[in-house]
Amino acid sequence: MNATAHFVKDNGIRLPVSDDYLLPFLSPTSPGTNYWDSPPPGAALDRQRGRIILQIHQILDHLGRCGIDLKGKTLLDIGTGNGMVPKLLLQFSDLSAAVGVDPYLDGEHKTSWQKHDQDSLFRELVAYIDEHCQGSLAFERYRHLAGFEHFTARPAPVSYSSQGSKNFRFAKIGAHDLAELGEKFDLFYCKAIDHIPDWPGIFRAIDAVASDDAAICIKHFSFFSYLGPHRYATTNIPWGHLLLTDDEYRRFAQEFHGHRAEQMVDFYFSGLSYPRTPMSDLVEMARRSGFVLHEIVNEPLRHVGKLQPFVDDVPGFWNIVHENWPRVSAEELFSGRYHMIFKRAGR
Repeated sequence: MNATAHFVKDNGIRLPVSDDYLLPFLSPTSPGTNYWDSPPPGAALDRQRGRIILQIHQILDHLGRCGIDLKGKTLLDIGTGNGMVPKLLLQFSDLSAAVGVDPYLDGEHKTSWQKHDQDSLFRELVAYIDEHCQGSLAFERYRHLAGFEHFTARPAPVSYSSQGSKNFRFAKIGAHDLAELGEKFDLFYCKAIDHIPDWPGIFRAIDAVASDDAAICIKHFSFFSYLGPHRYATTNIPWGHLLLTDDEYRRFAQEFHGHRAEQMVDFYFSGLSYPRTPMSDLVEMARRSGFVLHEIVNEPLRHVGKLQPFVDDVPGFWNIVHENWPRVSAEELFSGRYHMIFKRAGR
């Protein structure tokens, strides 16, 4: 690959810059928008429907692998967004009740769902699953909706029964304020910890409202992965967010993305959790709050085979990464999504 330009680091090292390092690996955006724009209001797209169904399928698959029985249990979805995940889990599992919490409503944050008709989307998804899956969530039955998702491991088929309406409520609170709900939960799901600061505080908040045999299910997109800063702040340098110091990142944004440099920098430092935390630290944070790891699956990005050769395009790549981030692993750099299950210690 021939880079169209170079960025010179403060120590004189030249880093290749090209849209070829970025654009082919981003999911499509809505018609008429730039890749760094927030989703516009309007009906959900097929790829968003596929993302939700895949997410439900993955959750049920991973919980089943860890022997977690959902019958009669209550779920708290932290960072629930539009609430589709807990609503559908209630519909297609033996959970008895669920609460979704999020500090933002649709359209209030750059990464939030666009404003849309939530009830209509829920009915559409229930009808689709009932019609096409017919009692068993199997990837082949919705794969055409999930073609742009960054996953490489297909969940195993999961049997389900459609169970109708159950108790769901939404609370507009953050992850550190769970005690305000005034109740205990058996199962916790979180797919947005990359947007939440103070990770030890999240586990302390969960611990305070967790039942004695509670479990935590986390789906996480590591900052250290190829697209870790999300489409809004990822550079067109391969793993540029790991190769640049903070001051260099600001300078890069101004030199190569000047028309949106301010928004890019703001998202990088404020829209994502900061400081950045490797997965090994997350596991230890959970343990200190009484939750031990029972499963971890590192699922690479679907383009991982095309991404890995980019390492050779940067002179001294690993030396720069290890100087800036001495505790991060190569495994995490090549990751796509981490799926983790934690249980109360001793359970």
